[in-house]
Amino acid sequence: MAIKLGLAVAPENALMSAFVVFRDKLEISLEKAARLGYDGVELALLHRDQVDLSSIKTLLKDTGLEIPMVSTGQIFADTGVNFTHSEADKREKAVSDFLGLMEVAAELGSMINIGRLRGMLHEGEPSEDYFRQSMDRVLSRAGELGVTVALEPVNRYEINFLNTVDECARMIRSIGHKNLVMMPDIFHMNIEDPSIEGAFRKHADLVGYVHFADTNRWAPGRGHMDFQSIIGSLKDIGYEGYASVEILPYPEPDQAASEALSTLRKYI
Repeated sequence: MAIKLGLAVAPENALMSAFVVFRDKLEISLEKAARLGYDGVELALLHRDQVDLSSIKTLLKDTGLEIPMVSTGQIFADTGVNFTHSEADKREKAVSDFLGLMEVAAELGSMINIGRLRGMLHEGEPSEDYFRQSMDRVLSRAGELGVTVALEPVNRYEINFLNTVDECARMIRSIGHKNLVMMPDIFHMNIEDPSIEGAFRKHADLVGYVHFADTNRWAPGRGHMDFQSIIGSLKDIGYEGYASVEILPYPEPDQAASEALSTLRKYI
């Protein structure tokens, strides 16, 4: 088996902050992704009612695509609710909305991610305790539904909690739940980690899903990321999961999606 390639997409009613290549009706985005040659699409959602599950399942059958990941960043972007919020009702909303999307992921056989939704560390507050309490609820439900949760290290300019792969790995190991893995994003790793390849090799047992983008967040090949070396390190650790393209849709979405795939296929 080889590494599979995915493309980040969102419904046409997604927030403008959704970090996706295609923002359109899902039947259009999935048809485009399939025609280009992607193996699957990562689906960015805010609410579970944004999608009709029966329609999506039909689209997947028709296109041969998978949905390997449901991403949840829009929950944070919408109102700022998160797992470490100072106000209990905001933490509750973050968990509740996340669990709703987890049910979508369960129906689609997908993983679900936690990026900025985990929240920030706040001085004088038990922020990490709040995070762990939220994670207890999330992982309990994940175990019931059989869904894998992927915790993503995010760079310091976006959040102040779990920035490096090492920090994220320590947290995952301390929680010690079988449904919790790590979702490294090489854009963030390029900022925070001394070696992208070294981080993959060091924490090979935790890597469950990967995000690809070039150094400028454009399509792979538009910056100076060494994709041959990075993909080589993933092959070295025996990684056979998804690497999804989460990039800016520049110079325009179709071209970005096509360029990303053609660059990555050289090495996969």
